[in-house]
Amino acid sequence: MHETCLKAENTIAYVSHFEELTNLVQRPVSIVESCAMAAVRASLDMNAGAIIVLSTSGDSARLLSKYRPVCPIFMITRNPSASRYGHLYRGVYPFYFPEQKPDFTKVNWQEDVDRRIKWGLSEAIKLKVLAQGETVVVVQGWKGGMGNTNTLRVIKAEPDLGLVAV
Repeated sequence: MHETCLKAENTIAYVSHFEELTNLVQRPVSIVESCAMAAVRASLDMNAGAIIVLSTSGDSARLLSKYRPVCPIFMITRNPSASRYGHLYRGVYPFYFPEQKPDFTKVNWQEDVDRRIKWGLSEAIKLKVLAQGETVVVVQGWKGGMGNTNTLRVIKAEPDLGLVAV
């Protein structure tokens, strides 16, 4: 049965399907949805191995899923409820980040973001759902909390990403 499902998934024309979906969306779109569309477009253009999204509520992961990228979406979250809901969205693999949210008056926001990205990459590589050297599109916010997703980065899944050490 799983072979049948894999064959069916491989017959989907993802690029034309993405174009059709984006053409049907009523404009103007929200910032978060625009970032989701851009991330999926980038993943298709670069044949990315994954999209990593840092999410509080899971809404960013849901929007990424809406546009049906070829690659898996790894949602890194500190929210156990969002982690559970993430399983309901197509292509989303939630990773529950076990550390508590730090006090950002004492810890740099970007250092925390980089630590979560690096942790997510290492977990995906350990699970063999991402290979070292693959291109990864990262979706994140400029500050903590819901509704702040507005940033895309493209990185390689390498042991030393130039990010903060885990």
